[in-house]
Amino acid sequence: MKHVLRIHRFLRWLMNGVSFSQKQAMLVRQLEEELRIRSMQNHHPSHEVRQQVETMYAENDHLSREVAILRETVKELELRIETQKQTLQSRDESIKKLLEMLQNKGMAAVVKVFLRVRIWARKVV
Repeated sequence: MKHVLRIHRFLRWLMNGVSFSQKQAMLVRQLEEELRIRSMQNHHPSHEVRQQVETMYAENDHLSREVAILRETVKELELRIETQKQTLQSRDESIKKLLEMLQNKGMAAVVKVFLRVRIWARKVV
């Protein structure tokens, strides 16, 4: 009799286990279905999300164009700076020559060179 009771308890325990497993299997199926539905929703973004993405792309394009313009501007400014440096170097050399002439040859030679430099400076500017 005790043996039969043990077998019945064991069978109930197995049945509960089977029932529990069936509940788990059903829960897993429900979760998989929910995941599938959400996945489909994510693959088809809402109109609002599409607009945001399009806005971001447009803003990115605009910023890219601005960056390109700024790069060109920087290159032009660097070229201008280099040109101005060369002009200043030429003027410095002319001033040095004038000083040397003043020290070596006197005032008449300085006036001639000064007039040449003045004419040259007008052409450059």
